[in-house]
Amino acid sequence: MKRLLPLTIVSIIYHPMLKDILFPRFCLGCGFLGSYICLDCQKKLIYLKQDKCLYCKKQSPFGLTHENCKKKYGLDNCMSFLYYNDFLKKIIKAVKYRLATEVLNDLFLVLKPEEIIKINFFRKINKEIFIQPVPLHPQKLKERGFNQAHLLTNFFNSFIYLKTTDDLIRKKTTLAQAQLKKRKERYFNLKGAFKTNRQVMGKSYILVDDVLTTGITMIEAGKALKKAGARAVFALSLAKG
Repeated sequence: MKRLLPLTIVSIIYHPMLKDILFPRFCLGCGFLGSYICLDCQKKLIYLKQDKCLYCKKQSPFGLTHENCKKKYGLDNCMSFLYYNDFLKKIIKAVKYRLATEVLNDLFLVLKPEEIIKINFFRKINKEIFIQPVPLHPQKLKERGFNQAHLLTNFFNSFIYLKTTDDLIRKKTTLAQAQLKKRKERYFNLKGAFKTNRQVMGKSYILVDDVLTTGITMIEAGKALKKAGARAVFALSLAKG
């Protein structure tokens, strides 16, 4: 039978001040003691000044899909806030693969509200809209213990106050997209990976994920919602590569 730590010891380990002493934070950019993102390395977070249409890559306000680029089951926009550079890669990898969710919390604290104010675009849409984190497969969720897209959704919702939903599920296990270099490989890895698990007819959604590179994950998730009858599907990511 596994022995449990006395409650007093557990309390000491998880006391905020003692936790920082026992498990000190080092900046992921330079190794500076005290924070995962030090003041100097905050300057390495590069904000995107222009949004582009996902399909033609040309400039478009709020990343809205151009009229002549629209597809039957395509996304209606694609909005991101940060450039996915080497420093941000370290942050995202620490969250995903070292399960260091506190790193993401530190990132939320240093993001500049004035740089992400464009998110208010979603509050101006004249229809009911739901916010949907891109789901993990249940097996992956069990292994990791959390979905970073959910954490991002909670952060974004501190600005736009929309109803979070789980109308979309991931029905098959897939490789991490970062492991695949060719677009064709990434496409077949995600093809048919998502499905709806309740009525979505006539609803509009904002899909949330951490990083958008080729856009295939968002595209496939959006396609599943559109095929099930969703009226509009928008894409919102923390970073864009």
